[in-house]
Amino acid sequence: MKLTNPLKLVIAIIFSELAGIIGSVFTAPSIATWYAGLIKPALNPPSWIFAPVWTTLFALMGIAAFLVWKKGLERKDVKIALIIFAVQLILNTLWSIIFFGFNNPGAAFIEIIFLWLAILATIISFKKISKPTVWLLLPYILWVSFAGYLNFSLWRLNANTPNQVGCTLETKICSDGSSVGRTEPNCEFAACPGVAGTELWNTYTDSQSGVSFKYPENLTTKYINTVDWPPLVQVLPGPYTCLEAGSENAPAGKTEKRLVDNREYCLTRESEGAAGSIYTQYAYAFAQADKVVYLTFSLRFPQCGNYSEPQLTACQIERETFDIDSVIDKIARTLKLN
Repeated sequence: MKLTNPLKLVIAIIFSELAGIIGSVFTAPSIATWYAGLIKPALNPPSWIFAPVWTTLFALMGIAAFLVWKKGLERKDVKIALIIFAVQLILNTLWSIIFFGFNNPGAAFIEIIFLWLAILATIISFKKISKPTVWLLLPYILWVSFAGYLNFSLWRLNANTPNQVGCTLETKICSDGSSVGRTEPNCEFAACPGVAGTELWNTYTDSQSGVSFKYPENLTTKYINTVDWPPLVQVLPGPYTCLEAGSENAPAGKTEKRLVDNREYCLTRESEGAAGSIYTQYAYAFAQADKVVYLTFSLRFPQCGNYSEPQLTACQIERETFDIDSVIDKIARTLKLN
């Protein structure tokens, strides 16, 4: 059966997009896990932009292949050009497998050099048959050139952090109705709140009130440090209320409601800068046994701009992903009143 040109166009585009679909099988699982935890270079685009860009580029590749194909497969130069085109598609898919499937930026960078050369060979062979194909493939080789820069940068920035990962945003429902997420380094679910999962935490007991709770000795953070720790506990008669107002940099701080694992907290924060760092005082209030409990402490946040790469990006990632709410919630659920 003789194929019509419209059918050839559809087949060429589908064939090209298929390479992207195969690559996405290896790419998608790593975007929210391994890739999310990498230290990124300054020009790294957001993850959501890759899918539409690649979909467009594969469509342009398919159109270019069609313009060559319609010249006739009986021509030797057309056959050779389409074989080179197929080789670069295979190399394109192979890069996704190496980078995202095997989590190996170093090997992927070497592979992307061969991919770039194959794209260049495709452009040269296509140009001899149909000159408009050059303009269709130009965005492709430019994007792969940019991808090569990103690949190299990711490889160098993360050379000393091979085990760094990012975990998916899944949650597990605990027996008390609360939920916990996955945590590094193995992306296992965090322990449910309460005594479970806090066996290795220290126990603090207030000698005057007799109030006790468990707390972690440190926050396992590299750049963020505790100042007043463990939290100071104060128990006052109820009822519990929370009036949201203020600003974090104002003398009285900023007060707002926080809902953590279906439990409401009234958080007041007050920050001030000193010696290249920001010191923030926290006061969490919550209701328990018809009383109001206050947990207060301070943390030191460094000015990430004082670091150079890769520490700058690592500091920024830690600041953005830091979640003190969940730590305080776990402490609060171990608290025992007289």
